[in-house]
Amino acid sequence: MNYKHAYHAGNFADVAKHILLLQLLAQFSSKSKPYYVLDAYGGRGLYSLASDEMNKTREADRGVLALEKASKSTGVPMPKAIHQYLLDLASARKTYDKHVYPGSPWWIANHAGEHSKDAPLRAEAFEKQADEYDALNYQLYQLPIGIHHRDAFEGVTAVIPPKEKRGVILLDPPFEQEHKDFGRLVELLATCHKKWATGTFVLWYPIKNSEAVELFYKKMKRTGIKKQLVCELNLYPNDVAVGINGTGLLIINPPWQFDTHAKEILDYLAPILKPADAPAMPLEAMSVVKWLVGE
Repeated sequence: MNYKHAYHAGNFADVAKHILLLQLLAQFSSKSKPYYVLDAYGGRGLYSLASDEMNKTREADRGVLALEKASKSTGVPMPKAIHQYLLDLASARKTYDKHVYPGSPWWIANHAGEHSKDAPLRAEAFEKQADEYDALNYQLYQLPIGIHHRDAFEGVTAVIPPKEKRGVILLDPPFEQEHKDFGRLVELLATCHKKWATGTFVLWYPIKNSEAVELFYKKMKRTGIKKQLVCELNLYPNDVAVGINGTGLLIINPPWQFDTHAKEILDYLAPILKPADAPAMPLEAMSVVKWLVGE
């Protein structure tokens, strides 16, 4: 995968990640207690689906645009988080332009400003790359989120536990060196959990190499951390050579019943986002929500 997220904004992985993030934030906001949310890899905040990068890949055609098209015709009841995602996306387009696709910091900031009145949300985003940070700071400076030019591996451990004592840390790195990145992220999550055992940690990862993902799962089990939930959306079988076969989230300490909501969301998305050229797969293989480690 190309490091620049502008090539991939609004693809199926973004759609699944952002809808599950909204579900998570909604459950945190259901309690009238302050909480903290950090996006440790903020990117540039806003992307254009009409950019040269997007015109090269057209990944949004099989992601957010496919979902929007299907939402107008499918008779299947839509999970609440997906409905909210589409409403928030429409709001972003009204604010910016019709081609915009927001990155994770915008979804977090928008939730803080529009959907978390009874549960004050203190939001922050880190970005290490200078040009991406400049764009992030410029595009989201008016929204309720703190923007910092900071490296995730240094910054996350420095800001936890937060004063609110509850919250979410989102890690969605570019995964340029898959095996190496998985190993470093396992170490980071283990260190973070020691500092803040009750925090909710969310790690996004691509599913390209099944052996690398299985090794990652084994390493996470060895950390001894309890309550590890895996949410996967697999669009191609593991033996099909494509750029990315699926997308996953590993969530430590998810809220109660998040797993049930996540399964409903992924079951809804799987047949809509499945590419036309993908081999047939049973829904159980496409939409996977399982406890890697229980209580």
